[in-house]
Amino acid sequence: MGEVDGDSAETFVKNIKKKYADATHNCYAYIGDINGQATRFSDDGEPGGTAGQPILEVLRKKGLVRTAVVVTRYFGGIKLGVGGLVGAYTESAVLGIESAKIATKTKCTQIAISIDYPLYSSVEKLVWRNNWILESTDFGDGIVVKVWVKDDDVDTALAQIRETTLGRANCTLGDESKYIKT
Repeated sequence: MGEVDGDSAETFVKNIKKKYADATHNCYAYIGDINGQATRFSDDGEPGGTAGQPILEVLRKKGLVRTAVVVTRYFGGIKLGVGGLVGAYTESAVLGIESAKIATKTKCTQIAISIDYPLYSSVEKLVWRNNWILESTDFGDGIVVKVWVKDDDVDTALAQIRETTLGRANCTLGDESKYIKT
């Protein structure tokens, strides 16, 4: 299982297939974009709809995006039937996801906070109290603290900075948002 986009998902699946080339089946599914649209799945020789589609449904039900799951199966001589295969692949995907570390990414905007030295400790406390993501602190003639704030919280953050610094901070918003692990 791994974080992917469409191209890296294909590479991830190929690497797993190569690593477990002796397996009977390496069935997979992935959702390769942030909107949940770029999807692909494969039953890898299992009866149609018994492996890849159930794995994809697990990803969707868990609300995961940019995620690939490969379930590797070695045939052991016992035929599971259609229902048994669907159940086995579904359960394997669920167990794999539950044991993985899931990263949450949130759309954030950068705020550059320009302040004089006497305001630094107040701004630093504000950053930590609000769990903003600190990118850098540059000390020069003044201090510039760069933080990433969830897009939904930008207006609140700017108001808190104004209040904390009594309007003496100069804030500049970054040009674009980006997804950051939060």
